[in-house]
Formats: sequence, C-alpha cells, structure tokens
Amino acid sequence: NTCVIFVSDATLCESTTLMNLEDLGLEGVRAVGDALCADPESLGNDPLIEQLWAIKAMKYAETHFKLLQTCDPKTIKLTKNDDDIYEQFLKTFGKLKVDVINVDEIKSPLEKERWRMLCNMFDGKVKDFNFGTLLRIDASKEYSDENTTLVPRVQFLAIELARNRSGLNSCHFISS
Repeated sequence: NTCVIFVSDATLCESTTLMNLEDLGLEGVRAVGDALCADPESLGNDPLIEQLWAIKAMKYAETHFKLLQTCDPKTIKLTKNDDDIYEQFLKTFGKLKVDVINVDEIKSPLEKERWRMLCNMFDGKVKDFNFGTLLRIDASKEYSDENTTLVPRVQFLAIELARNRSGLNSCHFISS
C-alpha cells in the first residue's frame, strides 16, 4: 500500500484562517485585513500577526504528526518536489544526523548560510518555502515545547523527508 499525501500549505492556511477569523470578531478581521495589505516593513512585531503565525505553525505541526501516525511515513509525499528537496539535502548535508538534531549546529552562522542557499533553491517551487515551521528535534518523540525548534519550511521538509525515507518516523505509525 502506498499512501501519497501532499501537505497543502494552502489548505492549512485556509482552514486556520477560517477557523480563527470567526473568533476574532469584526475588529480583529479588520486588523488582519489591514495587516495583509500593509507594507511588511511597517508591521514590526504586531501581536495579532504573531498569534496568527503561531496558530498556523501549530496547525501545520499537528497535521504533520497526524500524517505520521496514519500513513506509513516511508510512503508519505509532503510536496511535489520531495525528490528534488531530498536529493539537494543529501548533496549538501548528507552526513547530518537527523534522528536527533543538534540545534546549535544547524543554527550556527555557517550552517544557517548553507541552509539558506538550499532553501532559496525552492523559492517559487515550494509555497512558503521560507515560512517559519516547527521541527521536532528528536524524531522518536512528539511535538512539545522541549522537542521543537523553528526552521524555514524547506529545512523542515528536507529533514522530515530524510527521517521518513530512513524509517526514523516509522515509530509513530499506528497500523490499522
């Protein structure tokens, strides 16, 4: 059995937005509309925007983990660019240990630059390629405050693809 599922950023965004816009009320919806039309440089650290980002990131993480539990991770397809992302990851970071991520290592200035170059290869190919995404540090554990770090979307995809293909995420699959 092959389980091919694309994690659609648009679907996540739509469901998150629809779910939470109802909770914001009229003034909140207006504020979101104003923020979406504003110059990004003028936004600063708007608490509402940060809250909506956090909700979207958490929904994405929840959806990702549900996929790991319901489909054999070796068969999950996260994007239409999985093979290309994985190939570029292996070329650039082939020796990176992905079972337990060394956060200090992947966030060092040198490694950040290497990751930025890899991520930029998918600008225009992967929606929200550089959107802040929650990554589990230890592949054998669930998402939690202690087991999560923030990375660009393509970095998340590359590491999770490597985990899926090497069987590291299979421990979460609940066979029916």
